[in-house]
Amino acid sequence: MVGPRIFSIPETNALIPQLADIFAEVGELKQVVRDCKLRINALELIWGAAVRKADNPDHGELKAHMQEMAAHQSRFENISKQVAEMGGHLKGLDPPLVDFYGVREGLLVLWCWTLGESEISHWHHVDEGFSARQPLA
Repeated sequence: MVGPRIFSIPETNALIPQLADIFAEVGELKQVVRDCKLRINALELIWGAAVRKADNPDHGELKAHMQEMAAHQSRFENISKQVAEMGGHLKGLDPPLVDFYGVREGLLVLWCWTLGESEISHWHHVDEGFSARQPLA
C-alpha cells in the first residue's frame, strides 16, 4: 500500500499560486450559489410547496434556479478533486483550508495553508486541525 505523498516546504510553496487561482473561483461560486438559494427561497415563500408542481406558473423558474445551483455545486466537487490531484487535502471552503503532508523534526505533520497566505508559514500534527496550527519559525 502506498502512503501519502510527502511534500517539502518549497514543493508546497510552489503550489500556492495554483491554489490561490483555484480558490479565487470559490468566492465567486459561493456568491452565485447564495443568489440561487435566495431566488429559490423567495419562490417557496410566495408559493409554498405548490411551486414544485409542474403546473405552477413559477415552476420553470424554480427548476432553472435549482439546476443552476446544482451545476455550481458540482464545480465545488471538481475543486476538491483538483486539490486532491495536487496532493493536498481540502479541509474547508470558508475559509479555504488545504493541508499537505510533510516531515518536521522526523515526525509526519501537515503543512497548513489558507487563502491569503503567500507561503507555508504554519503546520500542525496529523491528529489536529487548523486551531492547533503552529508557526514554522
